Amino acid sequence: MSVSLSRGGILGQYGPDSGSVPTSTQVHLRLSYLVKAAQLRYWALPALLTAIVVSFRAGDAGLWRDEIASWSAATRPVGEIIAMGRNIDGVLVPYYLFLHAWIGVFGDSVLAMRVPSIIAMTATAAVVALLARRWWGESAGLLAGLLFAVVPAVSRYGQEIRGYAPAALFVMLATLLLTIALDRSRWWTWSLYAGCVTLAGLSHLLSLLVLTGHAVLVLVVDRRRAPWWALAAALGLGTVLLAVRSGLGQQSAQLNWLHPADFKTLTELPGSLFEVPVLGGAVCALALGARRSPAAILWAAVLLPVGLLFGYDHWRAPIFVPRYLLYLVPLLCVLAGAALAALRRPVALAAVLALGLIGLPSQQSIRRAHSPWDYRAAADVLLDHQVAGDGIVYAPRADWSVVDLGLSYYLRSRAPRDLLVVRDERANASLWATECATCLSGTQRIWVVAADNIDPSFRATDTNQLAAATRTALAPYHRSASYRVSGFTVTLFAAPLR
Repeated sequence: MSVSLSRGGILGQYGPDSGSVPTSTQVHLRLSYLVKAAQLRYWALPALLTAIVVSFRAGDAGLWRDEIASWSAATRPVGEIIAMGRNIDGVLVPYYLFLHAWIGVFGDSVLAMRVPSIIAMTATAAVVALLARRWWGESAGLLAGLLFAVVPAVSRYGQEIRGYAPAALFVMLATLLLTIALDRSRWWTWSLYAGCVTLAGLSHLLSLLVLTGHAVLVLVVDRRRAPWWALAAALGLGTVLLAVRSGLGQQSAQLNWLHPADFKTLTELPGSLFEVPVLGGAVCALALGARRSPAAILWAAVLLPVGLLFGYDHWRAPIFVPRYLLYLVPLLCVLAGAALAALRRPVALAAVLALGLIGLPSQQSIRRAHSPWDYRAAADVLLDHQVAGDGIVYAPRADWSVVDLGLSYYLRSRAPRDLLVVRDERANASLWATECATCLSGTQRIWVVAADNIDPSFRATDTNQLAAATRTALAPYHRSASYRVSGFTVTLFAAPLR
């Protein structure tokens, strides 16, 4: 069975204005310019809007713990990044190596490190428009792209120093290239498809779940192309698995903070994906209204990854994290754009605007903070009040709070002496240092920076996040001052006067 996935060219939509130009050649040239301008509008406007929205105040929110882990890994020498991947974050090593090269050219400011994700989201908006246009026409392309631009999750992960935005881009490019290859099978289209599959998997391994949806697309549209697709997909998948093989067995250690997903997790998925439950529900409802056969095919690329990830989480080990499925957001926007295109243009644009306004409070929140833990504010307390000779203790140090790494980003060489460290995270080829719990002697003033606990959630006090041996060693000291910032309690202990 063979089904065409492309629409007729738009040259036929324009007739010559015989009274405006004297020759057929001039008519042809003018129509060509009009066609190119029209085609440009449907992907360039969404891309431009996305660039403006996502880049707005992109450097304002401080780094959160995942971004701090990215910075810590990427600022190590290449050999140390690879060595770290053998112990932790092995599937993220390709992204860390990219970020390492990026930082080498553009520096490690918050904004500089977020720029790759901004670029990726901007490009994704264009691909969303192109894919929707290919299946449902230009109006659908424009509306899908504009909707994508105003989704808060696009800004949230477009301002994230992680591989989610690049993964979404390459998933969408792979999907677009697959539709092209099924219409016009050429070696170069399949090669580009394989390349995008590879880059998607290197950006985030779980983005490769979309290949299940691609398989359905191939079987429904033109199963004669199945051998070509299988070869290209296998090439991309094999390359990724070879590159991240050291991280394939790290799941139990890396995701030990997760609880198994349940039915409530699934029902909350649209809200988690789109950052706003009402908005997520509205986009999914619109997506259900997309007409014509391509909608059912594209829904397979949405539902199969969700089902597979949930099944693995339920029967094997916890792994269901909504942001790991971020690449479903642009696919759902394509479907929603198709439904909106069935409305009158002013009504459809008003709907996009209304959905954007629903997400506005979340857009504002994203630009204030990415998490409740404000490492920058904790660092500012130390910068304002420390004196020469002070020491510091980080608590807790063996979990995903990465307190020491977060403060080291903001303090750099101005950090007080780390009193307990015996072997730092780089020497351990990890994200965590080794400590001597009782090595406090000889220091007159000790800062304790304690992070609120992640799971179970509770607020840090002066000492409740310290190891018992460290609390005992600190007992002779008295509390001199205490400061509370978002996510942290920062306390100064002083030795007793003699």
